[in-house]
Amino acid sequence: MIGTFVKDFKNVAGQLVYYAAILVAFFILGIATGNVYFYAGLTIFCGVAAPLSAVSYDEKDHWDAFALASGVTRRGLVFARYLLGLCVFLPVWGISFLFLAVPHMGTEQNLLAALTFGGFGLMVFDILLPLVFRIGVEKSRAVYILVILAVVLLSVGGASLVELAGGDPARIAAVATAALGIAGVPASAAVSCRVYAKKDF
Repeated sequence: MIGTFVKDFKNVAGQLVYYAAILVAFFILGIATGNVYFYAGLTIFCGVAAPLSAVSYDEKDHWDAFALASGVTRRGLVFARYLLGLCVFLPVWGISFLFLAVPHMGTEQNLLAALTFGGFGLMVFDILLPLVFRIGVEKSRAVYILVILAVVLLSVGGASLVELAGGDPARIAAVATAALGIAGVPASAAVSCRVYAKKDF
């Protein structure tokens, strides 16, 4: 699993630099405008970006068939992709909480926004990766667009709830969203393992 993770990380390293530059720009923009949503919204895309790219490279080269023939386990391949996604997503999500250290941005509203958007980002991760393992990256792209659209709409609703409702409803919604996203990771990985175990190469 670790070898696959290292290989995948090297394959997508160039793209990660590009993503990092965008995130830095939006982080600075968020501080300058006092608006956490510029940065927090990007976290939705970060969970699946690296695994999708890694699997796409492998599909073109038929690498999975070679790896399995070489003794790499299917479970190891699945876990490596989840590990890659989490190693990208969790630091990006963690950085969104740094806004709270900025004097004029250390509000409960921004905390709840970070929790909400991070939870939605994990939900995209949880939903999409099993589909990628089932039908491949190219066929999953249409589903990815639909999932992202649905999550963006939910995020707008969540942001509105944070801003307008306030109090306990907003707190409960934000924490529940984050909790569902986190709890969905092992469930998603289990589904992916079952799907991948039946896949022919």
